[in-house]
Amino acid sequence: MVRKRVVVDFSSPNVAKEMHVGHLRSTIIGDSICRLLEFFNHDVLRINHIGDWGTQFGMLIAHLQDTFPDYAKKSASISDLQAFYKESKKRFDTEEDFKARAICAGDKEIIKAWQDICDVSRRDFQVIYDRLGVKIIERGESFYQQRMVAIVEELTKGKFLEEDDGRKIMWSSENSIE
Repeated sequence: MVRKRVVVDFSSPNVAKEMHVGHLRSTIIGDSICRLLEFFNHDVLRINHIGDWGTQFGMLIAHLQDTFPDYAKKSASISDLQAFYKESKKRFDTEEDFKARAICAGDKEIIKAWQDICDVSRRDFQVIYDRLGVKIIERGESFYQQRMVAIVEELTKGKFLEEDDGRKIMWSSENSIE
């Protein structure tokens, strides 16, 4: 048998939210697949892509600034973060001034708060992974943020991207609608 490198994508939980049964199911299935492949001596990369980037963090941090003033000194629990996230989403959808604050680029304090939120979530996720005996390599969406810039530039120069309402989209000829 030829040894192959295999990538298995795991549960992909969202930062600032508790894991749910869907995450557990895909984690157990992914780990089972990995163990089987490793038994047959394949090189397995156990990647867990977590949702740790985007507007939702601006919303959450802006809301924390307003309702949990000690957020920079005292970490909220994962349950509290999930509740704060739900509250921030309501505000984002209904308060224009809040929305403007939530989508602004962050300074050092905002980036530190984002990192703290990610750390709280990681610790919570890791308790479950440890209990299940699951070993993974984490890759957050933020891992790819700087890497995407060069790829988007290259695809733009090659005229592979199409503008659509401020977004850049690449259509494959196999999936095009005629």
